[in-house]
Amino acid sequence: RARNAKNELRTVAARMTYPERAWAYRIAAGTGFRASEVGSLTPESFDLDAGTPSVIVEAAYSKRKRRDVQPIRPDLAAMLRPWLAMKAAGERVCPLPDGKAGLLLQADMDAARAAWIAEGRTPGDRAEREASDYLRHTDAAGRVVDFHGLRVHYVSRVVEAGANVKEAMELARHSDPKLTLRTYARVAMHS
Repeated sequence: RARNAKNELRTVAARMTYPERAWAYRIAAGTGFRASEVGSLTPESFDLDAGTPSVIVEAAYSKRKRRDVQPIRPDLAAMLRPWLAMKAAGERVCPLPDGKAGLLLQADMDAARAAWIAEGRTPGDRAEREASDYLRHTDAAGRVVDFHGLRVHYVSRVVEAGANVKEAMELARHSDPKLTLRTYARVAMHS
């Protein structure tokens, strides 16, 4: 069974380049879009030159079944501009495989963790890194990083930046404030 999962992961990973996957993660973290929404985006989905840059998910791909226009930060728009200029019209910019985005993220985290451990200068450094939770997709407490976690990250940053409940709900594209604040907003407390 583990061998089949690894083969499936290799097949899924081969469908997207590392840069496409990195952009998928950046876009998800910068918009709060779900994996299927990120996977639907084409160059035409991005309005980067508007007064407020935005990304559009068409109704056919939105969980709410309506066209969603999501504002993005100007710095993300500036980073996206040269990358999107290389994409053909109508081309999916982040062709995430259906239902497999979490596997991709875990594979990329595993690869990044292995490289980070290997970069340790001494055997002791490497052993210390191996023992840590850094870049593990499942930590010692059993918390799991998955693609949907990028949405939680986005909503948490919106709340942390001072958005009121209505603003946070709108940006999360929720109809229930309890869902936004209890489930998605993970704001760190600093003393």
